[in-house]
Amino acid sequence: MARNFYFSEKVRSEMDLYEDLVIEALKIYGQDVYYLPRHLVNEDTLFGDDPTSNFPQTHKIEMYIENVEGFDGEGDLFTRFGVEIRDEVTLVVSRSRWSRQIHRYDTSGITNDRPTEGDLIYIPLTNKMFQVQHVEHEQPFYQIENLPVYKLRCTLFEYTGEDFDTAVDDIQAIEQDGSYQYRVCTIAPAAPTVS
Repeated sequence: MARNFYFSEKVRSEMDLYEDLVIEALKIYGQDVYYLPRHLVNEDTLFGDDPTSNFPQTHKIEMYIENVEGFDGEGDLFTRFGVEIRDEVTLVVSRSRWSRQIHRYDTSGITNDRPTEGDLIYIPLTNKMFQVQHVEHEQPFYQIENLPVYKLRCTLFEYTGEDFDTAVDDIQAIEQDGSYQYRVCTIAPAAPTVS
């Protein structure tokens, strides 16, 4: 038996209402975070990595932290080489808000119409930087025949010499604290002795 054709889930006004309610909920319960799109400088096509990537821009946007009992992941591990912190977080962002707020900049280096793996998210509430590992773009799965949000699964970012060119002091502090600093000292030569 086929579905009843008098009822349709493709009513544009209901889809817009549902999306507006999602956006309003994210603005109420979400956190303001900074989204840093990754700019590839010298991509290694064999391994698919770019160790010299930089992050030239930041975009402030609201995201909902889905983890209510703390960060996921393995937590703090004590190894013979020190302490490793393996925190993970799942963030929810509205598709239309992301498209309007972040994708509208032509010079941002974003080539997709969605968040990209490898981009960074700085959460001022926890003073931590996370790296996007996976973007789930089909959840919740077509409830009224649309997909209003992206779910970003992120891991704690480990600084390895990336370049941040932002106007946010807390993000610049990550680069200053984590980068190598060299101190060059010069000694004036001794004056020649006259005999």
